[in-house]
Amino acid sequence: MSGGARVVVVTGGGGGIGAAIAEELGRRGDHVVTMDPLVSLDGSEQLPAPEETTAGRIVAAGGSARASSVSVADADGVRALFDDLVEQHGRLDGVVNVAGITRQTSFATGGETDWHEVLTVHLDGYRNILEAALPIMAGAGHGRILGVTSGSGWRAADAGAYSCAKRAVASLTWQLGRVMPDGVVVNAISPIAVTRMVTAALERARAASAGSNRGGASSTGGLSLGSMPEPADLGPLGAHLVGEGLSWCSGQAIFAGGSEVAVINPPRLLEVVRTTDAASLPHLLESVAPAWVQAEGDQASGGGSNPRFGDIYADATGELPPPVTGTCAIVTDRSELGAGITTALEARGVRTCVIDATGADTGFDGAVRTLASAAEQLDGLDAAVVALAGRPGSTDAMTGWERVLAEHRGIVDDVHADARWARAASDVATDRDHPLRLVTLTDATTSGGRSRAQAAAQLARASRKTTREQVAAFAVSIEADGQPVAEIAAYLVCSPTVLDLSGAELVAGAGWCGLRAHPRPSGSIAFGGPGLPEWFDDALRAVVEAR
Repeated sequence: MSGGARVVVVTGGGGGIGAAIAEELGRRGDHVVTMDPLVSLDGSEQLPAPEETTAGRIVAAGGSARASSVSVADADGVRALFDDLVEQHGRLDGVVNVAGITRQTSFATGGETDWHEVLTVHLDGYRNILEAALPIMAGAGHGRILGVTSGSGWRAADAGAYSCAKRAVASLTWQLGRVMPDGVVVNAISPIAVTRMVTAALERARAASAGSNRGGASSTGGLSLGSMPEPADLGPLGAHLVGEGLSWCSGQAIFAGGSEVAVINPPRLLEVVRTTDAASLPHLLESVAPAWVQAEGDQASGGGSNPRFGDIYADATGELPPPVTGTCAIVTDRSELGAGITTALEARGVRTCVIDATGADTGFDGAVRTLASAAEQLDGLDAAVVALAGRPGSTDAMTGWERVLAEHRGIVDDVHADARWARAASDVATDRDHPLRLVTLTDATTSGGRSRAQAAAQLARASRKTTREQVAAFAVSIEADGQPVAEIAAYLVCSPTVLDLSGAELVAGAGWCGLRAHPRPSGSIAFGGPGLPEWFDDALRAVVEAR
């Protein structure tokens, strides 16, 4: 790198956590660019310029800084800003992507535009930052990127588009960490602090609680909001994670609570069973279901003892349990898969109708009309299976981080499409006052498809509570072509013992299927904060490497 002060961009640096990290970087001697369009919390209105800006405070304290009004949603603007910084300073050392907006969305609520704009800022905004910064950093052989995920993206929470976006941000970070070029690292923090976004969420939760005595999924992800740190308490950790140290630490999601941090485990397989050469896959699935239900509840495998399943590959005796559903709509643009699901369901006595997703009514309202029409056609609707095609993988010579980013293009539209059918299932079930099972089959054979599957699983976790048991949503990640996905879908639609797998992530691999855990902390470090002790890096490394 050329000489001079390090150059670090902080998006959302106009206030809150972004401002705290920016000011800490300024105190450490970095040239800081605060990138913030200064809009209202929901992103809909331009706010008046404050009398005192974050950049102004840094300069007044003797540091070096400038402000930019570029939005993370403006891909061309982000790229132009980063190129300009390299032209002026000869370097781009770090980017911290804190920018975000909030709108009221959940599994069962939220307008179509609100869903799309939240996904765009939080998920496409992060991808825009990565696509602009990584070529510069890879060329220089040096760089630090820090994304921001949220507990609402890895705990069970009903925050709709925000939850989906933040789960996908974590997924993208975990995937990139394995393929970063030498000298470049990418991590994400999952912060909690008294910010205007959290305060607004708390006020909405209080209002909802006062206005209704109905139970529901927590929009806060189960965190205690009474003892949260101030944004300034997160500044030292954020600045440290984009500093010159920690070159060994990449692809990590780190919970940041001011005086305590925790390393968040990426999803991992808990239970796997072979699917090839089974006498009856439906019987096999019914046999392993109790183990999967226990593993989902415990988030740990029940194995490690005597074999649990007997000779399930040869045993095809006995009647399958009678289906608890009688009708099912199949929404797909994959004709072969749709035909397979139809055959598997009809073999269990379920009446079906197949909806061609390429010609279906569009938008959130259109999806509601489509499922309502299927309910009329079938004289009732007990379940829906949504199996949409994924985007093709990169076919050129791209490898590593370039391929990962390329395969995430269009992910906002994909997650938005999945949310459309969740909303439709909720509306139809509520309008008819009749329970409905929703099975989402996600093509996860690409990097972007994998993040989409994670978002689908995160959304499904809120289904039963937020709809008062009217919708039970299931998520299946298809990670290899040609697998018996149709039988897995039929099992989830029909089985009487499967409800406790709602919100789990089931996986179909090459010759196997199984259950994957949700992200969760693998180890915590309490240090009193906000300053980091000298031994912090050693402890963090021990937690990460032990995982």
